[in-house]
Amino acid sequence: MEQECTKLCINTSLTDAYKCLWHYKWNHLFISVIAFLPFTLFGLLGLLDPFLLPRASHELVPDGYNLSFFLFILSTYVWAIPCIILWHRLYLLGPEHLLRRKIWPILTRSFVIMTKVLFLVGLSALLVIISVGALAFLISYFDLNDSISNFIELTDSEFIRYVLIVSLSVIITYLVFLRFSLAICARTIGKRIGLLTSWKLTEKNTVRMFFSFMITFLPILILSFGSVYLYQRLLGIDLFYSGELLGASSYFHILVLAPVITLPLSVMCSQCATFYRHCGGEDCDQDK
Repeated sequence: MEQECTKLCINTSLTDAYKCLWHYKWNHLFISVIAFLPFTLFGLLGLLDPFLLPRASHELVPDGYNLSFFLFILSTYVWAIPCIILWHRLYLLGPEHLLRRKIWPILTRSFVIMTKVLFLVGLSALLVIISVGALAFLISYFDLNDSISNFIELTDSEFIRYVLIVSLSVIITYLVFLRFSLAICARTIGKRIGLLTSWKLTEKNTVRMFFSFMITFLPILILSFGSVYLYQRLLGIDLFYSGELLGASSYFHILVLAPVITLPLSVMCSQCATFYRHCGGEDCDQDK
């Protein structure tokens, strides 16, 4: 059966995303604490100190650095995947289906989503390499640095050119992610939608999905950063750029700020859940 693409309404998408975020605010609080709990526990036990210890670049790494680095990655980037699944389950199924007695399905789905994320990261890296290589070739072949020194006012700064390339590559990669988002959302709740099916269901909504996401994500991102900055200014602390080893009180403050720090990630999941509902994910036949 061929799946039909339905037109996404940006206003409805925004309303639903913000409504879910507000309606499930206490559940978001619960998931955010779970998200930062391993990092906080490892930090309070001193297991992250060898990795987070400030040192000069020429100094040797301290004892236990490799284990500390592994625990840091495990408690942040890796642990974020199961938490993303929990946010998706919250916004797609409701709080009554948030947690399950069997932990194994969440672990297997985390592995599947991790492979998809790695695929997108690889795609982004490939685009960056191709773009940088093409730019370097064109500049060298046409001798742009010597003949047109003010080429779009960017030739005097290699850094700015490469930042633009990386930004463009990230945008393209995220557009691809939006096209595949229905398949990712389906896996978080135990359904199976193929990548090609997700691509077809979203083919006429790419621009609408992108603008809807940006209008939702950017204000929340600004609110999150602003709240963290204001919190630190009011208490006279610097949790992220002090150049000093984090103490027990610092980990406590980070745990308190967890609901605010994770807010952009939560709204991203809420927005993707909205795309799943409005682009035909719920009505889609499961791929065998």
